[in-house]
Amino acid sequence: MRGMKTSINTINDCERAFVRLDEGLMHYRHAAGGAGSTEPVWMMHASPASSRSVEPLACQIASLGHCRVIAPDTPGNGDSAALRLAQPELADYADAFVRMLDALRIDRVNLYGFHTGAHIAIEMAIRHPQRIRRVALDGLLWLEEQEREEFLAHYAPPLLADAWGTQVFQALQFIRDQAWFFPHFKRDPAHNLGGGAMPPDLLHGLTVDLLKAASTYHLAYRAVFRHRLDERLPELRHPTMLMADEGDPTRATVQRAASLVGSSTLHVGGEGWSPEGAAAKAKRLIDFFASMEH
Repeated sequence: MRGMKTSINTINDCERAFVRLDEGLMHYRHAAGGAGSTEPVWMMHASPASSRSVEPLACQIASLGHCRVIAPDTPGNGDSAALRLAQPELADYADAFVRMLDALRIDRVNLYGFHTGAHIAIEMAIRHPQRIRRVALDGLLWLEEQEREEFLAHYAPPLLADAWGTQVFQALQFIRDQAWFFPHFKRDPAHNLGGGAMPPDLLHGLTVDLLKAASTYHLAYRAVFRHRLDERLPELRHPTMLMADEGDPTRATVQRAASLVGSSTLHVGGEGWSPEGAAAKAKRLIDFFASMEH
């Protein structure tokens, strides 16, 4: 959630619902802005949050783009049941989301993914190309092998409940430190993002989301850390927009990734997650999703 520095409650017009898969109930938020000419937009959030974190953007897209928007909680995050796998990979999350599309009777969607959601979007588009029209990837993490080992070892430890409630403090500090450092476990000047503290309501909301998924939130993170963009990005065949806000520490990865995607556009800088930034980002996404096939 690095770079998201506005209130999660700026716009709150989305409805909430569940759909049942074999694993259990999967939670999603949805909004409909009228009868648009494009397919629904499927929006996938960053770890370790829930669809609540993309709700302001989802509502902007639905309203301004006159389209249906669905934002699921990633399995094992927010209010969605976890996958029944000890070590799920991104392909497993992608397949679960397609099963959600089946349950909702949705044939084809435009994809938007933020951080973890962007990595899942890559696998959805590669594995299920006929279900996807266009792909917007907002922030990607490129890890070299030494970094991969560090992230797997230190970035997302399971939160284990105990009688003293230390998991509550660990969750709060985890979310807080993500706003200050990248990666959060390297708390030194060289890794300080210089962005200041997270607003209290955002810190609270993200901490609650993390605590809901304390025993499973780390699984999606670790699947991302094992994801090899140099191997997977060249497999993308859909029109793709790669994005990163000015303050996103993954913006260099996004620029690097653009050279590996044949049919891509690149936008780095600006926007952010303020109300004005969400409106500008929504407009950019609406224009991209409404474009004709090529």
